[in-house]
Amino acid sequence: MSITPLSTLVETNKINGTAHVKKSVRAHAAEVIDALQNQQSNLDVLIRKHSRTLAESEKKFLQSICYGICREWFHLQEIESLLLDKPLKARDQILSSIIRCGIYELGWMGSKEHAVVSEYVDVTVTEERPWARGLVNAVLRQFIRKKSELKMERHSAQTLWNHPQWLIDAIKSSWPEHWEQVLVENNVHPPMTLRVNRRRQTRNDYLSKIKALGIEAEQGSAVDSIRLSQPLAVQSLEGFAEGVVSVQDESSQWASVILNPQNNERILDACAAPGGKTCHLLEMANTHITALDISEKRLSRIKENLVRLGLRAELIAADASHIDSWWDQQHFDAILLDLPCSATGVIRRNPEVRLMRSEISLKSLIGMQTMILDATWETLKVGGRLLVTTCSILPQENQHQIKKFLDRHQDAQLIAITNCPGINTEFGIQHLPTHSGGDGFFYSLLVKSEPNYDGVSA
Repeated sequence: MSITPLSTLVETNKINGTAHVKKSVRAHAAEVIDALQNQQSNLDVLIRKHSRTLAESEKKFLQSICYGICREWFHLQEIESLLLDKPLKARDQILSSIIRCGIYELGWMGSKEHAVVSEYVDVTVTEERPWARGLVNAVLRQFIRKKSELKMERHSAQTLWNHPQWLIDAIKSSWPEHWEQVLVENNVHPPMTLRVNRRRQTRNDYLSKIKALGIEAEQGSAVDSIRLSQPLAVQSLEGFAEGVVSVQDESSQWASVILNPQNNERILDACAAPGGKTCHLLEMANTHITALDISEKRLSRIKENLVRLGLRAELIAADASHIDSWWDQQHFDAILLDLPCSATGVIRRNPEVRLMRSEISLKSLIGMQTMILDATWETLKVGGRLLVTTCSILPQENQHQIKKFLDRHQDAQLIAITNCPGINTEFGIQHLPTHSGGDGFFYSLLVKSEPNYDGVSA
């Protein structure tokens, strides 16, 4: 990949004739990693923010290096500590980000060594640390000399698996037969899965069409899904702009299949953004859907997808746990509730999750889930069904959460899910991330029964 050298990125102010140096893509990369170290935002948001002034090739480079660093985070952290004589001061943590970017590019991306070292030395000036030019130069050149040896250095479970120790322990205790596979899968590139809009075209017809174009693909296990052997740019997908196809992970597609929407039903899709499940439900049946999300900005993404697919839904920006602010007192026939969670099932898509989550944040998320569950249950009609989903693989957010909910609500009954593959747990179906299939996902299906006069379900 060709990256413009820093020395060529000089622009002239047309008004006063003064020159200034445009920030290089490597400086942007260091700033993204620095923001992640400080847990300022998620990776996609940071990359979009730092891509605004970049050329297309630079955007691809920025995404590649930042995602790669997140996947090798703890290993890079250890290598950096071995190369530094003493830890950097807190106020100079941007230097740590510069060094890690350099190490990753030299060790994992195959870039030209001289250019990489020179560029990251210059980034110290961009980041107002000119005194560190010699330090960064020395550290990166030392890495070049010891590259093979250092890449083999993995002195802890954290560096071996590139996960924080608390998460390794949690996954190991939750899935003793699968934990190693899960940790491996969390560090690979995720598959790209499509959802064919059955209102526009059959899956078989679309699959035949893209194969004729030379695209390698196969049917997925979910009824509308197609797995691509290699990811493609979304806008280049045959029929994407016309609403024939969407990008949606296979595990996410199973949610709509399990809920099984029927014509004329009134359905709530709570915590709906970015809208993949909302649109899938509408493709499957003529339903009236209320799509609810706390973020007005994220709701705009649902609107974009609805317009592209030729679908309609009621969009409401509100907190699902505060039903007085959005519910019209008309009960829903069905609810799809994709609870906020740790996202431990989608780490391969969002590698920064391993940095942003902690045992403390997990407890906070569980409390939020409880409030949303209890509130939305009130809006479901007797005989109605509630499908609870998460993209988590941790029982605290899944099986344990459903058990506690059933203990609190005597009018809730668990329904066996028979139309979805996966690991059967006592309170639902669990998907774990696999290379050819979908992400980690949990599904639990409940129905509301008529309470008797003692307040106990009949």
